[in-house]
Amino acid sequence: MKTLLAHPNTHQPPPTKTKTPPPPQSTTSKGPLKPITGNLNTGGIPQTDSPTGTGRAPTNGTMSRSPSKTEFNPQDPAGGIVMITPAVTAGYQLYKVGDFVTWGWNYTNVQGTPTAIDLYVKCSEVSVPWTVTQNMSFADPGTFTWDTEAFQSAHVAHPLLTDEYTLIIADADGGLKATPQPGYFATANGAVFGLYLPKPYHDNGDGYQCASCSGAMSSLDSRALGVAVAMSAATVLSFTWFVVGF
Repeated sequence: MKTLLAHPNTHQPPPTKTKTPPPPQSTTSKGPLKPITGNLNTGGIPQTDSPTGTGRAPTNGTMSRSPSKTEFNPQDPAGGIVMITPAVTAGYQLYKVGDFVTWGWNYTNVQGTPTAIDLYVKCSEVSVPWTVTQNMSFADPGTFTWDTEAFQSAHVAHPLLTDEYTLIIADADGGLKATPQPGYFATANGAVFGLYLPKPYHDNGDGYQCASCSGAMSSLDSRALGVAVAMSAATVLSFTWFVVGF
């Protein structure tokens, strides 16, 4: 028998290849750099290329820009008003608290349209003015009717007084302390008027009677009136008899 000799296995697995890491790049390399697509300004501007895809703005340091304001010629006057109701020729106006008061006015030299208008009234006895209305739509000419009775009922803690008042018309954005600027309406004084509080009738109890009032004639006045009527009748009859007889 032939003896079988062991034959070495010539089909060995290929040797494992190992990857050699690339040498580290020097920070001083002048080669081309990959462009950065993210927004480097993190002061409140949302990142559109966020790695998480949320695109959320940072919670601190939000930044906003106010809308630009048109600047008119510095030589142009600030906006104002001219009252048309009541007219200047109507004279001084006196109103009772409880009446309706109507105002009307035209705007002058207004180039920048106000967003809204506020109305106030003030008197010399009180330092803080009363707010009649706020955020009224701008319209030229302007008009407003004031219900003083409803206003007085709603201001029990700060009621209207018997005094002289001035109407104040102001731009709602600037308020009463707005600085006048060329072409823009700020604050203007309107009509000057008086308000008085009505009082109920009160009997003084002093016995005074009005001579011209109904039911207040004395007996002497009644007799004198009777004599005057009788003399008038006699005069008419005498004149009639004279004319007819003649």
